[in-house]
Amino acid sequence: MDNEYIEVLEALLQENEKLNNQVAQLTATNNEICKTISELANHVFGLETDNINNKLELKRLINRVENMPYEVRDHRADSNYAIPKIMAEEATIDEIVNNRKSIARFGDGEFGLMFGNARWRFQGNNELLAKRLREVVTSKDNNIIIGLNNFYGDLSHRTPKDADGIRTYITPTVRAEHMSLLDTERVYGHACISRNTDWEHVKMQRRLWDNKECVFIEGEETRMGVGNDLFNNAASIERILCPSENAFDVYDDILAEALKLSKSKTILIALGPTASVLAYDLAKAGYHAIDIGHADLSYEWLVRNNGEKTAVATKYNNEYEGGYQVENIVDHDYEAQIIARVTGR
Repeated sequence: MDNEYIEVLEALLQENEKLNNQVAQLTATNNEICKTISELANHVFGLETDNINNKLELKRLINRVENMPYEVRDHRADSNYAIPKIMAEEATIDEIVNNRKSIARFGDGEFGLMFGNARWRFQGNNELLAKRLREVVTSKDNNIIIGLNNFYGDLSHRTPKDADGIRTYITPTVRAEHMSLLDTERVYGHACISRNTDWEHVKMQRRLWDNKECVFIEGEETRMGVGNDLFNNAASIERILCPSENAFDVYDDILAEALKLSKSKTILIALGPTASVLAYDLAKAGYHAIDIGHADLSYEWLVRNNGEKTAVATKYNNEYEGGYQVENIVDHDYEAQIIARVTGR
């Protein structure tokens, strides 16, 4: 057989395989749609209007139907259901470690503040903070990664409980708010480098501070690494303590204190939405700044309760009921690491 025909045949076989994969994807999509619609119909027909459990179940299913086009979309419909491109967690960490890039992360709290809807008690609405967050999330500096949560499309990597929570949050209105600030042609980092969901994640995450001289800029009751071994592989640790709540009210003082640091340090910031702005400003000033968020708390949850959120009495815990009531500690090593305190006015 002539080589030309062989090449044509191979090309056709490859195209056939590609089409078969598309058919399989569309079949799976169709099956998922049919399953959800059937489930929704069954529940609707069995509803009692005065039954609160049925109402909650109906709302859960409505959220799932509304979000379905983004979760199981045909990629040929990208223009209708555009979602951000987000790197994997490991790739994000590679960029930070190998290329000394800084990262500012954006989740529901940060987006809420940008649209005047504060979601957490530790940071109220603030017009200047909203303006600065918008500046950061739309910035184009190649040395600063903008980290996003990977909850805009497929949710098969999430637990059913987490997926339902995401669908409840990311309503069509909220999705439109996010997308008004995001660029579907840009590649974003993964915000969940701040979470420890299993021991492989811990191993991957610890690369961020491995053998580094670190400065923690954190809330006064955050106490990263106190009582656990998460940061034991850091070469050294110093701390700048800031208000546990409404830290942005003293932002200029926090930034001024941070700018006194040596640029050889790796700066890890756990300070709510203020961390997103601070990581950006420090990176622009030549520092290596990592908005690390809930790394320590999620590690505590992993150690104490196999990853399920639980009380941590000696640390400010905004994701657990009553977690803002924090017990005092006596820890001389921790006290020795504190190089500055920025107090509220």
